[in-house]
Amino acid sequence: MILLAVVALATLAANGASQLRFTAAAFLGVSLAANAIAAGATSLAQLAVLGCAGLVAAAVLYVAARDSEYGEEPGWRLWAATLIAAVATPLAFASFRTITGEPPALELFSADSSTVVMQVAAFWLLSSGMAILVTARRAVRMTVGALLMVTGLQLLIRLAPGPQLALTIGVAWLEVLIALTGAFLIVNERAIRE
Repeated sequence: MILLAVVALATLAANGASQLRFTAAAFLGVSLAANAIAAGATSLAQLAVLGCAGLVAAAVLYVAARDSEYGEEPGWRLWAATLIAAVATPLAFASFRTITGEPPALELFSADSSTVVMQVAAFWLLSSGMAILVTARRAVRMTVGALLMVTGLQLLIRLAPGPQLALTIGVAWLEVLIALTGAFLIVNERAIRE
C-alpha cells in the first residue's frame, strides 16, 4: 500500500510540476515505484531493462529542459486531470480486474501475491496519463502523459502469463522513443518561442 501511495504522489508531482526538470525527477520516482511494486512478479532482467528505460526517459527530459526555469504551468489542468484519474481508476479496477473468489491480502510495504496493488497502480497510471493527454496544451504535458501511460502498460504486461522479456524490451524502447520525441518537440517549441 505504501508503494501505491508513492506512485500516486509521484504522479501528482509530475503532473503538477511547473518546471520540466522537476517533472523529469518526479517521473523517475514513478518509474522506480512502479518497478518496486512489480518486483515480485518480474525477473531481474526485466527490472534492469525497465529501470534503465525509466532512467533514460527521465534523463532525456531533464536535458531537454536546458535550465531549471523551463516548463509549463499546469493551472486548472492539474485539477481536471487528477479528478478524471480519481474517477476512472476505481471504475477501471472494478470493471477489468482479475476475478478471484478470495479477498486480497494487502500488505503495507511489499507487493501482494494477488496482484491487486499492481493492477490498481497500472490503472492509476493509465488513467492519469490519459487525463493529462486530454488536458494537455503543449509538448511538456503531452510527453509526461504518454510516459505515465507506458509505465502503466508495463505493469499490466507483468500480469500476462508466459515469458515477457521480448515484450518488456519493446515497451522499454517505446518509453525511450516517447521521451526522445517529446524532447524533440520541446526543443523545437522552445526554439520557436525564442
